[in-house]
Amino acid sequence: MFARDIMTSPVETIGEDQNVRRAIDIVNASRIGAVPVVDDKGQLVGIVTEGDLLRRISSAGGRRPVPNTRDRNDALADYIKARSWRIKDVMTTPVISALPTATITQIADLLLAHVIKHVPVVDAGRLVGMISRRDLMHAIMNEPSSLVALGDDAIRTAVKARLEAELAIGPASVQVSVQDGLASLHGDVETPLEREAARVAAESVPGVRGVHSDIQIARHMVSRMKPSA
Repeated sequence: MFARDIMTSPVETIGEDQNVRRAIDIVNASRIGAVPVVDDKGQLVGIVTEGDLLRRISSAGGRRPVPNTRDRNDALADYIKARSWRIKDVMTTPVISALPTATITQIADLLLAHVIKHVPVVDAGRLVGMISRRDLMHAIMNEPSSLVALGDDAIRTAVKARLEAELAIGPASVQVSVQDGLASLHGDVETPLEREAARVAAESVPGVRGVHSDIQIARHMVSRMKPSA
């Protein structure tokens, strides 16, 4: 299964010089939590996410002066991104994108590696669609035969994607390996409940025949849970 098979298309876009309010209208009217930004030639130049918009909206409640320190340049950049009404100032750039021929495994790896929720699909520099975590999970849940046909690597990717999307447990905390449909989980989490939830999430992925969990509770958490002498 490829990006072109699961992407949302067509996708409404916005220009660099348009108003942030227009991006908010697009997000509210669609099921996509991000708006691609294109230049006057239709080339993808940025993306405005729900996070960018929420940051802009929340900043309207207070106005703190920019400090005159050696970090002033960073503070000024944050000030512009948080207060400007122009899309070019608020958008995230550069954009992580994928080709229409990218596999769902590659898409999932992009989402996880860059900690993002949306991937624009670009062909010859032009936007042709968008893929969200929800699109990926929908494809995994509704096309189990395609997933299993891809073997252990696809199952591993699906487990990683579910841990991240449903439990916010990323590959830095829990590593996943799969052999002959048997998933093994290794790493550290904060609580026993997180450990059990990770096991349940892995078990619910189509194609998984069993789960071995070697997840440990992080040491700082164990020490905090120990009763004082």
